[in-house]
Parts: sequence; structure tokens; C-alpha cells
Amino acid sequence: MTGCSAGRKRGMRAGAYFAMLGALVMALAVIAGAAGDHLVAGRVGGRALHIYDIANRFQIYHGLGLLLIGVLIRQYGRRRLLCAAGLLMVLGVLLFCGGLYLLVLTGYSFWAFFAPMGGTALIFSWLLLALGIWRASKTQGNGDADCNG
Repeated sequence: MTGCSAGRKRGMRAGAYFAMLGALVMALAVIAGAAGDHLVAGRVGGRALHIYDIANRFQIYHGLGLLLIGVLIRQYGRRRLLCAAGLLMVLGVLLFCGGLYLLVLTGYSFWAFFAPMGGTALIFSWLLLALGIWRASKTQGNGDADCNG
């Protein structure tokens, strides 16, 4: 197996992992949304429910983002910037959405501490994604570029 074939195969696996993670994040977002509507809404005030809805909305957006990253990795090959964007997006979802969900569900303001770190990770994930797409599209015509990751 040549280095290029092996690189494409790793890119397909990495792309599949990020797409699978995106689908899982989306499924959990649907569950969290339903739980928020049916279980949480009657137990918390309007402000807390608003925070819960923000977490749920961001989880949905970033689940779609992870799906996109998976597709792009399959298209362009396994690239450091695309993979870093995916990892930061996962971290951002965990910290931002998880922190806000826990804030609402437990009532402990301690959990709000994680939201700004998660938000920062999400911002940087989108910036890395933009840079990764730009770099990948510039070198796509170069056969070796897809093999170097």
C-alpha cells in the first residue's frame, strides 16, 4: 500500500469518526431538547430555561459542524487543521453546552465557569476550520498534499 493510499484511508476513518461524533451530538441534542421541554421547563424559571435552550441550540449547531468536518476530512484527506477544528469543537460542546446544562439542572453557578472556555474553543474551532478549508483547497491539486496530513 502506498503512502498516499494509506493517508486517504486514515482520512476516511478520521472523517467517519467526526461525522459519527456529529451524529451522536445531534441525537443527544434532540434528547436534551425533549427533556428540556417535558422535564426541565416545569422545574426552572424562565431565565434558566433560556440558558438551557441556548445550550441545546449550540449543541445542535456544533453537531452539524462536526458532521461538516467529517465530510471535509473525507473530501480533502486527514489534515491537521481540520482535525484540530473537530477536536476543539468537541471540547467546546462539552464545556459550553455541558456547563450550561449543569448550571440549569443543578442550580450551582460553579458550572457557568466552563461556558466561556467552551465558547472560546468553539470560536477557535470555526476559525481553524476556515483556515483548514482554505489551505486544503489551495493544495488540492497537488497530489502529495493529501498524503501529508
